Amino acid sequence: MLAVLGCSNKPTEAPQATGQVFTQRCVICHQSNAQGIPGMYPPLADSVGYYVREPAGRQYLVHVLLNGLSGPIDVKGMTYNGLMPQFASLGDDEIAEALNEVLERYNSSELPADFKPIAPDEVHAGRALEETPLQLKTERSHIIDALKAAGAAK
Repeated sequence: MLAVLGCSNKPTEAPQATGQVFTQRCVICHQSNAQGIPGMYPPLADSVGYYVREPAGRQYLVHVLLNGLSGPIDVKGMTYNGLMPQFASLGDDEIAEALNEVLERYNSSELPADFKPIAPDEVHAGRALEETPLQLKTERSHIIDALKAAGAAK
């Protein structure tokens, strides 16, 4: 089914040049402008930058790339019900690169002033915890609640 959707989670031989991981792995579903596909793949633009305001939010973003995500989620008042494959076969530096591109290029207005890019060692540490889609949804819910309580979420 992943081939039908065009998503690719095949391992790569070496780290890609800047921007290549997002272009090769994420654009097919989330689109080149990171706006996603209505009802299927959520926008990444202007929607995930707030997560890094919480340490658990940084971890959540890493966990999503490592473990994939499936089933319905709500983003900006719209429900999306697509399938994101896991990308655990990518290197820690590749996953960090893709996350940082999404954060810095498409979510810059949401980032805290003291934002530090996600480091490969954060991805490496995230590999210790394999999560199911239900666990990821629960993790996401806790982060959104914490951000709302802090007044940092939209």
